[in-house]
Amino acid sequence: MPEMRYLPREMPFDELIKVLVAEHAVMSEGLGRMREAAERKDFEGVSLALKQLDPVFRQHIVDEEAQILRLLIGELGLKGAEDEIKVFQQHRPIYRLMQTVSELASKEVAGLASEQLRLNVLFDNHARAEEGRVFPRALRCFGQKHPS
Repeated sequence: MPEMRYLPREMPFDELIKVLVAEHAVMSEGLGRMREAAERKDFEGVSLALKQLDPVFRQHIVDEEAQILRLLIGELGLKGAEDEIKVFQQHRPIYRLMQTVSELASKEVAGLASEQLRLNVLFDNHARAEEGRVFPRALRCFGQKHPS
């Protein structure tokens, strides 16, 4: 079966920001289910939670990098969008860590607890940076207010 191809979603910019913020909540809930499963030593549950998050996270990254980052670099230049670039550079380590945790869960390895905790902390910090700094700045560049 060929791998799913993700393309940027076409929607008004302010709606896209609302969807991305809502997806942070969905991903946080999924990571919570993963953490709970890990605490119960339910390795299949850990893998399932991460498998369910995978398409959400991939689409989310495509939209943020293809639309938000593109807008910010276009408006502010590379130097002006330096903070946002650093925030978006966290996507790859988060995704790799998701894969590592999933692999550990499938092997029932002892390192699962520390890696899943690291994943949760990294994701939470990343989502706060996007919602608190990146999205509001992108909306200002686009001439709109941050959604409440």
